Amino acid sequence: MMKQNAVILTGKAVLCALAIFAVCAPDASAANKVKGEYAQSNSSLKRVGALNPKLSRLCKQGLFKQRKDLRLSIGFTGKNGRGITGVAKPGWNLYDPTGAGDPKYTYHFANQGYSSCRVYEALTPRAPRR
Repeated sequence: MMKQNAVILTGKAVLCALAIFAVCAPDASAANKVKGEYAQSNSSLKRVGALNPKLSRLCKQGLFKQRKDLRLSIGFTGKNGRGITGVAKPGWNLYDPTGAGDPKYTYHFANQGYSSCRVYEALTPRAPRR
């Protein structure tokens, strides 16, 4: 009986210590930011924009990509689509020898440099008037 009480007490102490650690642990989100990361989002990676199959094919061929991989990026931590996308647009960090890019759009690259490269496009928001 005494042995059972000791086990129960030890279990409660461990649970209490874990609860205190979970509440008092520092926020790791700032520490998880990578160099060049513009933002983090709890959304799914797939919600960054519309998947463009044509540009994704060009990306897989190395004909539509970021000049410098992940120069500017967004980290996605959503349950259904975690990942990181590199950001580029015509005139800034975009290698586009075929001229397939549209200046009205910002392009998000997932898995650039691999056969699974996906390009998502999002309409670039207008700058606020001053």
